[in-house]
Formats: sequence, C-alpha cells, structure tokens
Amino acid sequence: MKPDFSALPILRMSSRYSSRKFPLHALTVLSGHSRETSAAYYNDGKTREVSSYAVWQYTLSGRGRIDLRDGRRDLPPGSLMIVSVPGPHAYYLPEDSDHWEFVFLVMTGREAIRINRMIERQLGNIIAADKMPKTISLLYNILTRLFSGRINNPFTNSGCTYRLCMQLLEESGDCESAYGREEFADLKIFLRNNLCRDISVEEMAEVMRLSRSHFTRLFGRKMGMSPRMYLEDLRLKTAIGFLFEDNISVKETAARCGIYDVNYFCRLFKKRYGISPGKYKERELRKK
Repeated sequence: MKPDFSALPILRMSSRYSSRKFPLHALTVLSGHSRETSAAYYNDGKTREVSSYAVWQYTLSGRGRIDLRDGRRDLPPGSLMIVSVPGPHAYYLPEDSDHWEFVFLVMTGREAIRINRMIERQLGNIIAADKMPKTISLLYNILTRLFSGRINNPFTNSGCTYRLCMQLLEESGDCESAYGREEFADLKIFLRNNLCRDISVEEMAEVMRLSRSHFTRLFGRKMGMSPRMYLEDLRLKTAIGFLFEDNISVKETAARCGIYDVNYFCRLFKKRYGISPGKYKERELRKK
C-alpha cells in the first residue's frame, strides 16, 4: 500500500536530546509536515556561518522550486529534494504555485552529512521517488514514529536516520534523476575516481569518446555549466567530507581534491560557502 503522507498532522517537531553524552554521527534533529502558501517561504543554502546539515524534502502536492548552480528546477509531487547546507542552492514557493505541501527531515552529524553529499554527487539534488518505493516507505515509517513520540531517544533516532540513508543508497542503482537518465554517468564516475589529479577537458572528452568541441557544447547544454565549472563544483563538495576528519589538514584536503595551491582552494571555498575551510573545520570539530 502506498504511504498516505497527507494523513500525517501538520507540524514541526524538534528532536533534541539533553541526555546525549557523546556525539552521534547521524541524527534527525527536525522533522515535519508543512503546507506553504506564502511566497515568503524561502530557504537559502548559501547562508553564512551556519552549522552543517542535510535536508530531505518530499513533495506531496502543489509545487516548489529550487535554484541550483546549473539552473532552476521545479519540485512536483513525487519528487524528493536532497540538499546539504551550506550549499549553492535556494528553494522556495514560486509565485506561479498556489501551495507547496511536503514532509521533511533535517539531519546532522558527520556521517549523515558525508553520505548526503555523496548522494548529491551521484544522484543530484532531485530524485524521482517512484523509483525508490522502499526508501519512501521507510521515510513514512520514521516520520510516523517521530510524530507519535515512539522515537524518543538519540540512539533509536540515529539508527533510523542512518538506515534511511543506507536504504536510499541501496535503491539508487535503479533510481533515475527526476529529469531523465543521466547521460554523463560514466564521466562522473571517472571524475570521482580521479579527483586527486589534474583532469583536462580533453581527457573528459576522451572518456565520452567525443571531440573536445562537441563534448563541451553537449555538456554545457545538458548540465547548464562548463566541464571545468562542474569539476570545480565536485572538488568543493568533496572537500566538505574531508574537512570532517581530525587528521586531515586543509592543505591535504585541497590536494586530495586535486587543488594543489592551498591559497586558491581557500579562496574558492570561501566564495562558495561564505567561510574559510580552516574555520569550517574548527567549527565542526568543536561539535564532536
């Protein structure tokens, strides 16, 4: 039976646990069911000096919209939006939509954020939920338990949060983007596996078995950005995960992401996220 999310009560529920003795690396801290009707509803992922978190937002009815680095996308019923904050996005109720009804989870913890950034790199920010029924069913189950108070301690919460992320990864082999089959899947795998070294546009074109000029035009038309911009975006998203590690310096993080000029890396990172990588790392490690 298809989960009836619309039957869930309209609410926002915080899950904070004063009894928590040590950090858990995957935790749902906020959940809810919302129906937005005002254009004042606007969330900017580029907000500066905010703690890192991930958002899952599943559209039930109406329509939302998200602005991404590679363009603007609508969020129709049946689409699951996954974004990490900080990040180059903004999502909102557009003027030509009378409402946007959705359920959502907000996750924190180094492992939850690492996994969600990996999901973004592999699947994008918008996923067609009809391709992953087990994930959506589990999302409904967890929301029902959160809303009813049956998830009432941080350990159960952490286990459910991690399980939800793992369920999505398990199903993602059969999951497509909400906007069609990924045409550059092989190239993206190549880039992730070779991120630590210099990669030219010519080499990307060779992976796709296309001439440089034809590849560049095709990539720009389909992805909304140049191959170099996409590679830079991938490097910065990957850097976030490394900065959570105690024993990896900012310089080593830059090198692992294929940027060997640490000053250039710091400028790129601050321009994207509004905070230097060093300060970002210090802030996240203080939470541990």
